[in-house]
Amino acid sequence: MIAIEKEHIEELNYWRELALEETDGTDREYQRQILFGWHVLDCPDEDVLLAELKTASEAENYRRVQQIFFTRNKKELSWFLSSGYDHCFLVYRVIPYLCCAVYDEIYRAFPDSLPLAANGHSMLVNATALLQCILYKGKYDVQKVISKAEKYVSSKQPKWYRAYVACFLAMLEENDVMFSDNLQILCDYHSRQDFSMFEKYKSQYAYGLLVFAKHNLPESVFRKVRLPEHKTFDQGYMKWLYDGQFVRRSIYDYKDPFEELNYVYEMPLPTTAVYQPYLDAENVQVSPQEKKAYHMDVEAMNDQILDYVINKKLKL
Repeated sequence: MIAIEKEHIEELNYWRELALEETDGTDREYQRQILFGWHVLDCPDEDVLLAELKTASEAENYRRVQQIFFTRNKKELSWFLSSGYDHCFLVYRVIPYLCCAVYDEIYRAFPDSLPLAANGHSMLVNATALLQCILYKGKYDVQKVISKAEKYVSSKQPKWYRAYVACFLAMLEENDVMFSDNLQILCDYHSRQDFSMFEKYKSQYAYGLLVFAKHNLPESVFRKVRLPEHKTFDQGYMKWLYDGQFVRRSIYDYKDPFEELNYVYEMPLPTTAVYQPYLDAENVQVSPQEKKAYHMDVEAMNDQILDYVINKKLKL
């Protein structure tokens, strides 16, 4: 554990005072406002996390590296804001999360009850549709998904985006050469993306994709996959990931009155829910396609987080 930055505590206390003005400090709405405030605040400080990550990486302290990744990635998935997208929005956050968390949480992020991804950025939609076909063989129209993905991969979209989709396509087709080549491209172009300095330091996407591949490719195919050779990819950490004992805690220990932030770190991801907000709308000017479109039901997902936190506090 490391000390929580003074500025971090001051920001949380400011948000708590705002929440207390509208609630009695114990009800559900108070917890909602605290978790929302923590999610949108720029804390923990990414400069501090980056310094810790560099120190742990140079010392090959992979357990510490994993905990630092978990501190950052779990916070990104700790509260959900409306994006206008369906569950494809999550593929951008859940894959890095796999480099520091238990793999089976993928089934909470992408349960088999979800429709095939269709509403969102083309890169996210293609990657998620492929992921769903990999997880739930026979459930979706695979050839249609492959055809769309192949068209995207051969398009003029940014190279990193195309490589990301190509990695899923390669896994679906069990093509170790294609998968290896595009993992390398992800690392080669990683530092050119619009990522924070913390995200740029190591390619958590490459780590997460390899974890996903290990669980979904036949062993005979997976063992032929080449690990990327790049400064953003630590092969030692990747090997540790395969059998490491994960730490499911932040590197920060939140004390009263913010202990609920510790509970968010210990709970599994909420089960993803979607809905069609415009399906029965009569007075909203939307296209027939938009009427049928699914959106992430962020309220239902945030309620799962609130239920866990409140139940945990009641048991103390």
